[in-house]
Amino acid sequence: MNKRFLLLITVLSIAIASTNLSAQSYKNGLGLRFGGLTNGLTVKHFMNSSSALEGILSVGRQSFIVTGLYEKHSAVDGSKRFNVFYGGGAHIGFFQNGGSYYYNSNRFYTSSTVVGLDGILGLDYKFNGAPINISMDIKPFVDFFDGNFVYFDGGLSLRYTF
Repeated sequence: MNKRFLLLITVLSIAIASTNLSAQSYKNGLGLRFGGLTNGLTVKHFMNSSSALEGILSVGRQSFIVTGLYEKHSAVDGSKRFNVFYGGGAHIGFFQNGGSYYYNSNRFYTSSTVVGLDGILGLDYKFNGAPINISMDIKPFVDFFDGNFVYFDGGLSLRYTF
C-alpha cells in the first residue's frame, strides 16, 4: 500500500510540475465514485477554465457523508482532455453504531455526526468524441470526532459529461 501511494504521489508531482494552465473539455459531470472509504455519487462543475467544484455523496457501512471540494485543474502537456487537479474542502458525516469508518465493537453509539477537512489530488481524463470522463484520485481527510482521525482514501470516478 505504501509503495503504491508513493508511486502515485511521485507520478502526480511530476505531472503537476510539467503542466500548463488550459481550458477543460467539459463543463459538468455526473457519475459514480468508487473509493476505498467513500463511494457514491459525484458531481463536478467547472466555474471557469481551471477551477471546479465537486460534490460527493457517499454511502458506506452505516454511514452517509456529504463532501464539498474546490479543485484547481491544470492541463498536462497542453492537452484539453487530460488534467491534473488538486484542492480541498470539508465534509459532514452521519454514522450509526460508531463514529468512524471502521466499526469498533467495544464502543456503543446510537448515532454520530462527524465533521472534517478534505484534500484531493488526482488525474482527470475526458474521452474524445464521447460524453465520458474518468478520474482517479487520492483524498486524504481528517475527522474531528472524539479526537482527530486521519484517513487516506483513493478513488476512481466515472462521469457522464454535459
